Amino acid sequence: MEPSSQGWTPPAGSGPAQPPDPHPARPAVHPYAMPAGVQPGMPYPPYGAVPQGPGTNGFAIGSLVTGVVCCLPPLGLVLGLIALAQIRKRGDGGRGLAVAGTVLSVISTLLVTVGVANGTAREAWDGFREAARESAAVDSTFDLRTGQCFDTPGRGVEDEEEAASVRIVDCDRPHEGEVTGTFTLGTSDRWPGQEAVETEAERRCEDVNNGYALDWWAVPPTAELYYYVPTRDGWRFGDRDVTCALASDGPKLESSVRSDRTTLDPAQLAYLEGELAVDTAWWEEPDDLFEDDPEANRAWAERMVRTLGTEARELRAGPWTAAAREHALTRAQEYDTARRHFGRAAGAQDEDEFWNATTDAADAFREETEIAVRSALGLATDPPEELDGRQEPPGDGTTV
Repeated sequence: MEPSSQGWTPPAGSGPAQPPDPHPARPAVHPYAMPAGVQPGMPYPPYGAVPQGPGTNGFAIGSLVTGVVCCLPPLGLVLGLIALAQIRKRGDGGRGLAVAGTVLSVISTLLVTVGVANGTAREAWDGFREAARESAAVDSTFDLRTGQCFDTPGRGVEDEEEAASVRIVDCDRPHEGEVTGTFTLGTSDRWPGQEAVETEAERRCEDVNNGYALDWWAVPPTAELYYYVPTRDGWRFGDRDVTCALASDGPKLESSVRSDRTTLDPAQLAYLEGELAVDTAWWEEPDDLFEDDPEANRAWAERMVRTLGTEARELRAGPWTAAAREHALTRAQEYDTARRHFGRAAGAQDEDEFWNATTDAADAFREETEIAVRSALGLATDPPEELDGRQEPPGDGTTV
């Protein structure tokens, strides 16, 4: 499983955002790019090829033999670590052999160290104890599950083994990333190519992240879309899974960013899903200017008319508390106003007419209204930073 990072474009809050540049200067709330040269992950047996009873891992046997005879103790340690990783991933037998071989190899290494440089044994032993403590929490990226938080996502590392491992931590503790979901790529035996895999991962992980963190105002601006994808070797052995995540390229995340059906009440969910629907339609604005492709731009304006009409009705019928109802109805009126302006844009005959109408539509959305709704519903009320006169999603940044 290979990691990659790209900026993420989550839902806009107080005003619809322009669609993200498909080639942003920074990785694009709710889009992460692959570190060059990183090919983490180790192949595992294809589906249906697992024997009825797990066999003993060969590296575990080699680690124990090397540890017992005390020849090349570092080799026994390496073999033991490889065995433990494969046993965790494949379900092989021989974990006890691997642990014993690793311990014996460490002891042999320490004895050699003492013989070469007397007085350094204590430091070596302390280092071993720390490594043993940390390794207890290390898992393969194949083991990640939705809602888990982790450290060491492996960005920017050249060591394939390190990039394929993470340390699962409590989401209430500072952490580097949080798993937002997984999906499976096609079942074809033919390797589609790294670029195709990454493109599909970025596209679908964006949707996964949108649904996982609906309240994007609560997502730290350092959070970026991140994912682990199959490598060429992994694909050959049956790996088709992509793991999506949000990860911080700066200060660690202090708490979970999850805000979905598992954490929101019905009123919060109804409001945030409506905002997401409007923003998603807004992001579909064509890349070509009106003068270059008027039909595509008018068709987009028509989609905005339909979406805003639907979401205005949903807002009026929402399960609001008494404190939130007035503000939700005000937001519905803003949707209606924007819808009328988009109706003008849908019938525009020239560029000036089109852009005047869409500008009026954008101006119909008031940040103070959204803050009032959010406050009444107990959602985040601190708007994201504004760039170039419009709100930008968190996570815009350079590719890692």
